Amino acid sequence: MILAIDIGNSRIKWGMHSNGGWLATGAADKNDLDALASAWKSGPSPGQIIASSVADPAIAAAVNAKLACWPVAPRWISAEAQQCGVSNGYRTPSQLGSDRWAALIAARRRTSAACLVVNCGTAMTVDALSASGRFLGGLIVPGLSLMEQALERGTEAIRLDGGDYQRFPDTTANAVRSGCLNALCGAVERMAYELSEAHGTPHCFLSGGNAQDVLPRLRISAEVVDNLVLEGLIGIAHSCS
Repeated sequence: MILAIDIGNSRIKWGMHSNGGWLATGAADKNDLDALASAWKSGPSPGQIIASSVADPAIAAAVNAKLACWPVAPRWISAEAQQCGVSNGYRTPSQLGSDRWAALIAARRRTSAACLVVNCGTAMTVDALSASGRFLGGLIVPGLSLMEQALERGTEAIRLDGGDYQRFPDTTANAVRSGCLNALCGAVERMAYELSEAHGTPHCFLSGGNAQDVLPRLRISAEVVDNLVLEGLIGIAHSCS
């Protein structure tokens, strides 16, 4: 039994995995560690713990302390030059976020075709993976909430009040929501175009809290995979060194 933990900028996602499937999954705000510890203690004890963190090191240390209830030392991953059939195209491989690395490994386990791996979280990342398993590079842009908040903070007249997406927005709130979603979709579609020129039409995997907001606006085919980072962590735990 493996406990996989993905500590992001805003939330902590986790899953207990055994015999090829998820026994339980959950998520909590990164500052609500007591809720996480309670959920973990109510379930079975893991034989392995594997984790990724892109948050403040103090958050990872606090999670580590909560995991001390089990006699299993957690394995904290970082991006490697090569692992699980994926080679890392970053100039300094370790600079790639561990969550992005795990998601790339999960995508490679799902398909041998060229693909885009998109995480629609606090920041949105759009990573290109070739059919040979080479991570070619990727984009980082502010996520939906960050874009909207930046407009509110940086202007006098724009205030957020629950705008909706429209093709031709007719209120300021709708203009903000529509503009931000179009910007996110544009980043994904542009990277898909760049990848397709050399590697053919890529498969696109979407994950993260705003994946369902982005999906219906895209003009390319895409698949939402809720636990892509956790899947990659399980892959690393099972079969990768």
